[in-house]
Amino acid sequence: MRISTLLTALASLPSLFALRAPSLYPRAYPEVSSNASYCPGHAAPEYIQRQIFDGFINQLYVEKDVIGAFNKYIALNLTEHDPFDAQGRIPNEEKLSHIIPFVPSIVLRHSFDNNIGFIHVRVNEAGEEPIALADIYRMEGTCLVEHWDVTQARPANATNPIAMF
Repeated sequence: MRISTLLTALASLPSLFALRAPSLYPRAYPEVSSNASYCPGHAAPEYIQRQIFDGFINQLYVEKDVIGAFNKYIALNLTEHDPFDAQGRIPNEEKLSHIIPFVPSIVLRHSFDNNIGFIHVRVNEAGEEPIALADIYRMEGTCLVEHWDVTQARPANATNPIAMF
């Protein structure tokens, strides 16, 4: 056997053994690209939760559609851990709908694992030092049900040139 044929065969092995995501829950949740709400939540495997979380991040931080994102992804009885925010989806969507569309921000990184997703955001308010924001969400099935956040402003006397970002 020629070495090039052997290398080609070896290179194709991962695709031959790749597993497709199982469709264990064909009707347990709306299609990830649909406009239907994911709440109340339904059982979903982690790979679907990750897709739902990515859709939430895109709609909230890229499209800046706070009301749409909250209606689609956030539970009405959201447990909110921010000491300045009320409990529930509606007060939080009302507050953020007056902030997110008007303040430039960039999602720097995000991840999802074991029902928990996080988002690291750079918030660039006009005339001020940028702020680092970390949003943490917990999911039950297809629905975001709990939220924590941490913010940090860059101090004026910061010595680390890459601090926070």
